[in-house]
Amino acid sequence: MKAGDSMIISAIRRRIGEMKLRNKLMFSYFVASIIPIIVISFTIYHLSAKSVEQASKEFASMYISQATTNLNDFVDKSNRITRSVLQETDIMGIMNNRSQLTMEDSIETQKVISGYFGQMSMEYPEIETVMLISADGKIYDYTKAPDKVNTDRLVEQVWYKHIRGSETALFITPIHDKSYYGNSKGDATFTVGRILRNYNGSYAGMILLDMDPVHLINLNEDFLMLGNRYNIKMIITNDEGELIYHSDGATGKKAWKDIIDDKYFADLSRSGQDNIVLSKDAYDGRLRINTEIPLKNLLATINNIKHVTIWSIIVFLFFIALLSILFSYKITKPVLNLRRSMKQVEIGNYTSLIQAPVANDEISNLVKSYNKMIIKIKELIEDVYLAGLKRKQAQFLALQAQINPHMLYNTLESIRMKAVVKEQDDIAEMIKILARMFRHSLGKQREYNLVKHEVEYAANFLFLQNIRYDNRFVLDVRLSDRVLGTPIIPLVFQPIIENSIKHGFHNYDSQLHITIEEEITETGDVLIRITDDGYSMTAEKAFEINELLCLSDLGGMYQNTDDGNGEGGIGLYNIAERIRLQYGDTYVLRVRSDEEAGTVVEMRIPLQDSSRGN
Repeated sequence: MKAGDSMIISAIRRRIGEMKLRNKLMFSYFVASIIPIIVISFTIYHLSAKSVEQASKEFASMYISQATTNLNDFVDKSNRITRSVLQETDIMGIMNNRSQLTMEDSIETQKVISGYFGQMSMEYPEIETVMLISADGKIYDYTKAPDKVNTDRLVEQVWYKHIRGSETALFITPIHDKSYYGNSKGDATFTVGRILRNYNGSYAGMILLDMDPVHLINLNEDFLMLGNRYNIKMIITNDEGELIYHSDGATGKKAWKDIIDDKYFADLSRSGQDNIVLSKDAYDGRLRINTEIPLKNLLATINNIKHVTIWSIIVFLFFIALLSILFSYKITKPVLNLRRSMKQVEIGNYTSLIQAPVANDEISNLVKSYNKMIIKIKELIEDVYLAGLKRKQAQFLALQAQINPHMLYNTLESIRMKAVVKEQDDIAEMIKILARMFRHSLGKQREYNLVKHEVEYAANFLFLQNIRYDNRFVLDVRLSDRVLGTPIIPLVFQPIIENSIKHGFHNYDSQLHITIEEEITETGDVLIRITDDGYSMTAEKAFEINELLCLSDLGGMYQNTDDGNGEGGIGLYNIAERIRLQYGDTYVLRVRSDEEAGTVVEMRIPLQDSSRGN
């Protein structure tokens, strides 16, 4: 190895060694992926190109074979058409009649010939002009176009003089102009004819059929489409090289006047250089079909394959580059995040964690271990912070403990005993019930509360209200033991009953009946319904209250707990929100107005049995 090459390799190695990890991964993945793709793509291209070239040559051979078959069919058809005149007795009689015709005979002759021409024209629409030339030089013609054959000019045509000396019965002339017509002098045509002879072999005349060169070869649409695609030239000549058909003239690529006098001889020795040249004989060698196919057009599909291959490689390069960038980024991203997070830890910021990769590899385990370390540090910091909070909370509890519930119960019991001594039985009973209510609301029952505790608390509340209002309230409890043993959050019945008294009790001369009843739903919940027969609220007021309760269902921040309580106590909204927080959004509190029953408050809670209770 030369010294210069060694220095270049060393420089490349040093440059690669100085690259960042992401660039190294991207470069190695890109190189390892693109080399096989390039090799495979060019291999497929060369195999495809070879296959297309072989198929193209086979198509060219089929193309000329199809044209040869068409041309032979045309010659056979022309042979039948021109020979048919020999079977027409009337026509042959006219051709052999050399006497002077009377006016009536001329009219009859013209009628017979016109009928024959018309029938032939209808049967073979590709024939443009039919001409019968008798032995004495009389010419009878029939032309589809509004034109007329000039017989003087016809006999002066070079091709006409040539066929008069033809030794073959059927002949096809080269392409020639229509200078012997009256109007269509610039057009081109070729003539198919036959020398007519009598049974004894004597010359009887000729039949000439002028046709458009386009009708000489009738290829099917698929061949024509492919011929146009590959710009295939088809040239039909006689044995002297004179043109009978040229595809450029038939398709309008060249004017017939530029082709008429040309001659063509296929140079098969140059086939395969710029063009593929194929030649095949027809009509027993008297006609030759020559085909030229430009290689650049024939092999255009190969070029398309080449372009597709190149563009595919470009797309693959882009795709591989994108993948290499993504993969290298995915691999190095956790490392970069770890590096940034460690810099934050260096300055004392322990709040950010790194999202660990899904894959269980070395980098993922490193990130997980780092996150555990950060979490442990945060826990130690929070422990120190919580220790300070606990010290403050202990001070608060010490102050709160000064208000001892037992001191309150003992004080109420002392007052009750004093009332008993004074024989104030009503006062003593009220203090006893009040003590029970305080015990329920401040004691341990608040931690585990049942429906029966709520009923008891509501009954005690009504007992106190009956002492005040001279037994105007009646409580009717219609709950089963299963519902009474169901756990429930505390202080839900008493605020509802208190609202019933405040807003439903207006007539002091009658009693207010309050009913607590149950309804088991299909979902296994219990619907507890509290009804009073007092003054019923309006439907608009019920709708307004339910709108406020819906704010609780939606997690609203409505803070008005009055709900008609008037004293700022625990209102319906507070109950509805506590039910939702305790049981979920499907458990609600609703109010409705019933003109016959009064006001109805319904709450839904989950029904469950409890083995605990007081």
